Amino acid sequence: MRPIATPFLLLRLFVPEDAPRILALNAEPSTSHWLPSHVYADLDEARAALGYLIGCYTKPGHPAQGPYVLAVDERASGQLIGHVGFSPLDDEVEVSFAIAEAARGQGYGVEALVAACDAVGAAYGLSSILALTAAINRDSRRTLDGAGFVHERDEARTFQGTPQTVSRYRRPR
Repeated sequence: MRPIATPFLLLRLFVPEDAPRILALNAEPSTSHWLPSHVYADLDEARAALGYLIGCYTKPGHPAQGPYVLAVDERASGQLIGHVGFSPLDDEVEVSFAIAEAARGQGYGVEALVAACDAVGAAYGLSSILALTAAINRDSRRTLDGAGFVHERDEARTFQGTPQTVSRYRRPR
């Protein structure tokens, strides 16, 4: 997939050199809290995880069959500020996202989600994209609303390794 330019962001494929920044981003308190599966113990673990994700661009190469995660760079600074990732879930494709704490409140989450969902949805013929978030995560829910996702229901399920109430959203293409 070619890089996706938006007014303020550049969404692109990850490269191995992103590992130190991913380690730092995923260690931020909010990511540790809301996405504990994204936290790495050290740089070697971050490199290994990133290597796996980079390999998934070609095998399986489809978000309905394996992870497909895009880096989110702030265009003005060129700095990696987050990710938008797609993966299979219950015979659908789910999206997840994270934006650096210092870059929040500027609409980057909405901008990244819209651009990524539009591009990945078109490239892979997805009729809709699913999103799940902890029901108590107001910031994530607000971002999903802003990106055109529609709240379908709240449900009890294991999410990020913990049984909890999860809000289920869908974005039609």
